[in-house]
Amino acid sequence: MTYFPCVSNPIKFIRLFLLVIVLAIVSLSIACDSGSDSGGTNTEAMGADNDFAEVSRILLPGKLFTLDDYVAAGWKKSKQYDTETVPQSTDIWYGFFNTKDIEVRFYNSHDIASGAGFESAATVIEKDSFSKVAPNKAGGSAVTKYKAFAVVGNTVILCELSVDSCIALVDALGN
Repeated sequence: MTYFPCVSNPIKFIRLFLLVIVLAIVSLSIACDSGSDSGGTNTEAMGADNDFAEVSRILLPGKLFTLDDYVAAGWKKSKQYDTETVPQSTDIWYGFFNTKDIEVRFYNSHDIASGAGFESAATVIEKDSFSKVAPNKAGGSAVTKYKAFAVVGNTVILCELSVDSCIALVDALGN
């Protein structure tokens, strides 16, 4: 009879074989996961500050949007705010999308929106969710419900409760 030296004990061979298979699967899943991009094309975070990674997104840096673009996407404008309390903004509107409060702040460029606009939005959502603080709602004293925001092209969108509200509006914009 011919015996292979490593097969002298079939149980040890099967255990070794299973261990190799499990290690291969784990290695492949780690390798595939580390290069993945979460699947979305237009809803990809492109460098949001780590402190705000779960509640913010930076999207569509090459696009410039107008108020009409948001209205055409189904966002219902309600009230215009003064831009005095929001540095470098050119226009600010409060409205609704999918029954959620959404404020849209316009800037001259994506660079300004992702700089000064990001900082201003981060300040708003850092506040206690039911505080009456001047920076909320573009300087108003109303109760804020904004828990997330997205920098979208030359705009910053403040969203009620979660970043999913922002993403749904961005998807409706149709790029």
